[in-house]
Amino acid sequence: MIKKGSKSYSIFYNKCPKCQSGRFWYKNNPYLNIFKDNKLTNSQCDRCNFKYEIEPGFWFGAMYVSYGISVAFLMIFGASLLSVFGNIELLTIVSVLSVFVVILAPVNHFFSRLIWINIFVDYKNPNK
Repeated sequence: MIKKGSKSYSIFYNKCPKCQSGRFWYKNNPYLNIFKDNKLTNSQCDRCNFKYEIEPGFWFGAMYVSYGISVAFLMIFGASLLSVFGNIELLTIVSVLSVFVVILAPVNHFFSRLIWINIFVDYKNPNK
């Protein structure tokens, strides 16, 4: 199990990186956040009032994390396609991978922002 106080807890349970009690995103489902409610992150934590956008342009760095997640996904899933189907055309592989990257874009966005803010913000136990 992932314990409270670790960065993994904040990332996988959609929690504020500072107090790990309030939610970072409005909902835990990235597809509902973007397509249904059209809301991204909360502007601040509802428990500790930590402002999520630390400075103007802070979220540009999350694009690098998103790129890394996409490349890792493409490498792993592309290699598995090649190992399972062996004689598959390159155009078919590129097409299938492109569709999956587009379908998983909200999940990638969801986790890349959580990972990015957790790089810079440490957990502070509010009970201490």
